[in-house]
Amino acid sequence: MRRQNLSKNHVSSKIYTNLGIPKTFSKKILDTVLDIITEGLITNGFVKIKGFGTFKIVKKKSRLGRNPKTGEKYAIKPRKVISFYPSKHVKRTINEKI
Repeated sequence: MRRQNLSKNHVSSKIYTNLGIPKTFSKKILDTVLDIITEGLITNGFVKIKGFGTFKIVKKKSRLGRNPKTGEKYAIKPRKVISFYPSKHVKRTINEKI
């Protein structure tokens, strides 16, 4: 199965096509939504969008990693990652399409 990533241009083009608004305005809408999500993650550690899902910052502890090619071991530093937990509505919609 071939992986298909969405670009910001593709999403803003969909907004432009579906709503019929200028492309520059659709890009501003997308950038604003992404900025709101980013700011919410920075200030609260999570962003919940009702009917869509929750973005949440998860702290990963340091651990010992290994390079699969060389077998060399190294320390992976502690870090923060963003996890997405879809809502029941999104899960239901995805499962109906399969």
